Parts: sequence; structure tokens; C-alpha cells
Amino acid sequence: MASAFDRARFSASLGTRRIGRALWVRDSTASTNDDAWVALSELGDGACVVALEQTEGRGRSGRTWRQVPGKGLALSVALRLGCDLRQAGVLPLAAGLAAAQAAHGLGAAAARLKWPNDVVVADRKLAGVLCEVRHAPGGEAVVIGLGLNVRHRREDFPPELRDTATSLALEGVDCGIEDAAAAFLTRLEPLWDEVQEGDRARVLAAWSALAAHWGRRLRVRTPAGDVEGDALRIDEHGALVLGTPGGERTILAGDVEASPEESGNPA
Repeated sequence: MASAFDRARFSASLGTRRIGRALWVRDSTASTNDDAWVALSELGDGACVVALEQTEGRGRSGRTWRQVPGKGLALSVALRLGCDLRQAGVLPLAAGLAAAQAAHGLGAAAARLKWPNDVVVADRKLAGVLCEVRHAPGGEAVVIGLGLNVRHRREDFPPELRDTATSLALEGVDCGIEDAAAAFLTRLEPLWDEVQEGDRARVLAAWSALAAHWGRRLRVRTPAGDVEGDALRIDEHGALVLGTPGGERTILAGDVEASPEESGNPA
């Protein structure tokens, strides 16, 4: 059974002015992202939802985020967009950066970023982010959803994920989901403010410094087909730039994996 969420412990660790100060905690819910849209209308900007169990959590491209009750953090925060919608492409990177910085602060020093929205340790997934932008009463808004593996043991993951997933506990970090939630929101607020104020260059530079890609040969599965090339940089909009035999290619969306050439696997 999932343990209770300690609000006092969370509040004592939270270092924000407004993000996460209004909080709903759910023992079980279908989707914290869905709940966060309701929380935005009832609690206002910066409202946060945490669930001890999430039964229909969403990942990118329609995938499901699996959560072990009481072991993982399922968190969503709702924020009103004050910036140009063209800035919204940077938001998943800012949220991923906040998750990686939080992992470092908690003791997982080896956490790195995988474009566009994952946190990994030695290519094992620790966390993922999903951002949803909508028109809400009062203007455009975004819900940032975070799934973070906190207290999982290897056997807590399904067999097909045991070699590709990790948790804070498996990386030697002893903390609760309250600590992880507070650490993420505390890192998110200043990054959010920078994006809102139009200074996304600093956010992108910090993201790049923690990325695990540069100099590696990657394969990116895009809606238009696979693209292979050497990871060069991210551009000013947060897109991934690859060096290919035909020149530089800018990738707006896709799933990154090591190319067969680098991984040693057959094509």
C-alpha cells in the first residue's frame, strides 16, 4: 500500500515563492496532468498535484508512464503562460533541466539529460517530462507533468524495463517523494521565470551542459522517418541539430537512441 504524503516535510523543503504553494494530494488518480487543469481553475497559477498512484499517466507520443504506488513521484504543475507561445518549445527542456538539477541536489550526481525531455543515468531512464499547452480561461496555460522514479528497487520495475530504468534509490539516494517533489519545484521556479522573461539562452546553455549526447552518433525516430547523425547542439528553439553526410539536420520532435554503429548492435 502506498504510504501517505507528508505535507509538512514537503513544505519545509520547498523553496519557491508560489509554484507548489497550492497543492492537491491524491491517493490515486488517472492522470495528474488532467487534475492539474482543474487545479488551475480552482487554486490558480502555480497549483500542483501529486498522486501516490497514477493509473493512466501519459508519456510522450501517447505512451504510458508506469508508476509503482508509493515508490515514484507523479507530479503536475499548472502555470499561466506570460511569454510568446513560440517560447513554449523550450518549456520541456526547462522542466527536464529542473528534474536533473533536483536529482543532483538530492545526491544523484551522474544524472544527465536526454533530448528532449528525459533524465537518465548511464542511459537508464530516471525521469520523464510531458508538457501540455492549452487555451484556458484567462489565457494560454501549460501543465508540466513529471514522472520520477524515487524509491524503486530493480524488482519493482516490470522485467522489460529492468535494464533500461533506474531510480534515485538505485543510484544511492535515500529520500522520500516529498523531498523529490520539493526539489523539482524549487529548481523549476527560477527556470520558469527566465523563460517567461525571454532569457531562454541561459536555460538552453544550462541544459546543453548536462546533456549526454554531444559527440555521439544518434538515431532519431521522427514522424517522417529515422535520421542518423552526430549530435552537435540544440538551437535557440530547443530543437536538436545533427551533423549528417548531407549537412546539418534540425530535428523538432522524435525519440533519440544510440545509432547501431555506436551501440554495436546490428542495424
